[in-house]
Amino acid sequence: MLVAWLLAIGALGLSAQLVLLRELFAVFAGNELSAGVFLSFWLVCEGLGAWFLGRLSARIKGKEEGFLFWLGLFSTLVSVLGVMAVTFFRVVLGLLPGEGLNLFSLILVAGAVVLLPAASHGGLFVLGAALYSRFESETGVRSAYLYEGLGTVASAVLSYFLLLSRIPGLGIVALFAGLFLVVLGFWQGGFLKRCFLIGLGALLFAFSVGPAGEVERWLEARVWQGQMVLGVRESGYGKVVSLEREGQRLLLYDGVGVMNVPAVDLGIIEQFVGVPMLLHPAPKRVLVLGQGLGGIAAEVLKWDVEKVKVVQIDPILVDEIRRAGGRLVEREFGDPRLEVVVFDPRRFLADAKDSFDLIVLTPIAPDNLSANRLFSEEFFRLCAARLRANGIFVTRTPGSTENLQLEAGAILGLRIAGLSRVFPRVVPIGLDLPIVVASTHGLELKPESLSVRLSRKGMDLTVLTPVYLASLLEPFRQEAFLKRVIVSGEINRDLKPSELFFNMVREGKRTSGFFARLYARLPRVAKVWLLVGLGLFFVIGVVGSLFKGRFFACGLGILTSGFAGAGISTLAILLYQVRFGSVYSGVALLLAGFMFGTAPGAWLAGKMARWVEMEGVAGVMFFSAELVLIAVLGGLMLLGGGGGKGLFLLLLFVAGMCLGWQFGIASIERQQSGAVSGGRTAGLLSILDFTGGALGGILTALILLPVFKVTGALLAIAGLKLVSALCQLLTMAGSKFRIQRG
Repeated sequence: MLVAWLLAIGALGLSAQLVLLRELFAVFAGNELSAGVFLSFWLVCEGLGAWFLGRLSARIKGKEEGFLFWLGLFSTLVSVLGVMAVTFFRVVLGLLPGEGLNLFSLILVAGAVVLLPAASHGGLFVLGAALYSRFESETGVRSAYLYEGLGTVASAVLSYFLLLSRIPGLGIVALFAGLFLVVLGFWQGGFLKRCFLIGLGALLFAFSVGPAGEVERWLEARVWQGQMVLGVRESGYGKVVSLEREGQRLLLYDGVGVMNVPAVDLGIIEQFVGVPMLLHPAPKRVLVLGQGLGGIAAEVLKWDVEKVKVVQIDPILVDEIRRAGGRLVEREFGDPRLEVVVFDPRRFLADAKDSFDLIVLTPIAPDNLSANRLFSEEFFRLCAARLRANGIFVTRTPGSTENLQLEAGAILGLRIAGLSRVFPRVVPIGLDLPIVVASTHGLELKPESLSVRLSRKGMDLTVLTPVYLASLLEPFRQEAFLKRVIVSGEINRDLKPSELFFNMVREGKRTSGFFARLYARLPRVAKVWLLVGLGLFFVIGVVGSLFKGRFFACGLGILTSGFAGAGISTLAILLYQVRFGSVYSGVALLLAGFMFGTAPGAWLAGKMARWVEMEGVAGVMFFSAELVLIAVLGGLMLLGGGGGKGLFLLLLFVAGMCLGWQFGIASIERQQSGAVSGGRTAGLLSILDFTGGALGGILTALILLPVFKVTGALLAIAGLKLVSALCQLLTMAGSKFRIQRG
């Protein structure tokens, strides 16, 4: 029964991680940096819980079952409430509909909602390890680690293939919480305790498949006071919330407004569509990439076009737009010239055989890596290949033409630089919004000609009249606008998301001045800090390994492997987003791949327990794992340019296997020494593992990736593992020297 309980611990912990992470995606505009912040807080809190229970293990010896009852009950309660708290924090922070969290708020929310679920989960693991060590005095911690890891894998696989598409996130956590309580109930002594736990578990089962969805809708209604919540839906790509107030409908996608009905920015839409339509001599086939329904598509259809194709990746979002979009969207779908394609825009451009006169990219700036891949040089090349002769590509950038702030000017400069690498003719235009048009052929911007052309078309436009167009394109105004463009020489690429970095600074200035100033200064000092940090770590590692010996090097290996594991997981999530367009549902599979690796790693360590007693063998085992982890980092670097989902899972499996292997060896080595109990061993190794993981997640997400980009972050983590590998070599050499002298 203890094995089943350890499996249930792993399942509960993974379900809470998965759902909380998805909820943070949904309030942080889908930005993957929330994954690194979340993983860091989860690991450090779980480590603290494990350490605390490890310190208590000797005092509560013989009373573990009583502690299990209360801690298990507490863990299930705070896991369910934590999911609900993410939504309620919008009220606490006073966020308006369509306003996402800033980086400071993300850190605050992640820390608050993770603390109790993660700490209680870490404590449960230590209690399980202490109990298992009664049966296996030398390998009990390793066995507990193995079975808890298998539980996380089972939870992740079930969630990905079965639950995520059928049950809301709150229901998933309630389901595994109920399972945990039922298993705990069968294991607990005492009739009343057993009935209470099994009965509560059954109630959670019923809640997960019944009213969980209605509770989520009720939560959203409490958050958006004064708004009518029309619907809350989750897809494999994000969370969609439909709101209505006094006839004005707002559609939120991962917390960001994607559609207003009636449209509140009609003049902006008319300019964004109308100017490139006028620049082309006879646009007949138009491709709209991104959120084109509910405004932009309707505007294009006003013109004399033959075909308008809108490509949107999320079918649930398209369905919600159609349901909540009112008469405007009805007219769009009722026009036979409109075709909606539910597909990833990158893959559509790569696979399509069609060609177009005009390609319209609707997002303004990237909020995450999934969006950044629509603003990279690689993406622009795909667009150019799909344009006809005299074809035009148009995109818009953030900010106001009259008052273009520093970061908005830098984003505009990056956009121009990237397009100029692909298109021979690139023209930035300052309308009421900044836009950039690019063409493979000639492109002339003559205000008089465009105004006359607009007048002859006889278009029924609200804002963009011939007179207003001429005033917008007035040469002096355009010259003043171009002076605010900042050309840095950088190019925005898939693996070098410079535009995402500048957009984070831009958004941060509006909501968190501290982080905006931090990111503005980081590029100037980060390289020096990184070199100094690695050098200091090298000195500490070498000195500690020489004077403290095997246990120091072992602890250093666990700490750095935790760092590398969290860093690899964070970067894998980011690269998955770059390659496949969304990680919202894929994160379950990625977490499963990593945790699936920890189980066989720990199992193999247990099978080789008798070899660990031999002098120097443990060091060789640790050293081999260090080399494999460095190879995994190299593999991730290659995956940025290509590779399928299976390769992501394989690399994460190998990384997890290395971590499980090292954790198992370290636990066996310490238990064989007889120095500390199983509970103390589990607590000590867990705090090292989780502390390293916390540092790895937070530094990768907030420092290494924004400043050094993907390649630099991978190299930095590899440098850390090289130092740890050297320490293992030093202890091996010292061991050999002692044997020879003996």
